[in-house]
Amino acid sequence: MTMKSKEKLRISDFKPIAVLALITAVTTILLVVMERSIQADETELSGSLKEMCIEMMGEGEFIVITDWDMLSRVTPEIPREINRTIIHEESGTVAFQIIVNGYNRNGLNLLIVMNGDGSVKDLAVYINTETPSIGTKVNERSFLDNFIGRSEDVRVVRGTSRSENEIAAITGATVSSRAVADAVNIAVYAYDLIYPGGWHEQES
Repeated sequence: MTMKSKEKLRISDFKPIAVLALITAVTTILLVVMERSIQADETELSGSLKEMCIEMMGEGEFIVITDWDMLSRVTPEIPREINRTIIHEESGTVAFQIIVNGYNRNGLNLLIVMNGDGSVKDLAVYINTETPSIGTKVNERSFLDNFIGRSEDVRVVRGTSRSENEIAAITGATVSSRAVADAVNIAVYAYDLIYPGGWHEQES
């Protein structure tokens, strides 16, 4: 083998490394661009989430808060499960988008709208990745309506509820049912932190 062919071999050995470096650089750039796009979209409402907000809070402009430092009344105790706080600009109605673990990790993504007195006005499941036809039953209005008007901790129990703060789980979907209760309890707790005594108390 001549010196020239050795040199060629050595140069060609670097080609796979150069290609790999180029792929890595391109991938990194794409990931940065995607991350910035996602961050930019966090404060925007679009698609089905916006439609859900309009259906539950009415037409109008919405303020979306993902950075808790923007809330002057907020404390470090704000639960990490809250993904967004959405405020209806005209009425001041507050909703929380909350992601909780069910049977699956982060299995339920709910929108919970609060009354001015700190009770639950309405709620709906935005995304449900629980077991089809079992955990997805928590989407049903007949179950969700049990949480409307709640302003104190509720817990889900198997069988029949025996007290005011108990709600019967959906048969076969106890874990998913409890996840909904967790989300509601988080919303009630967070609202009380932001508006002690309720929205009307802050306005007076």
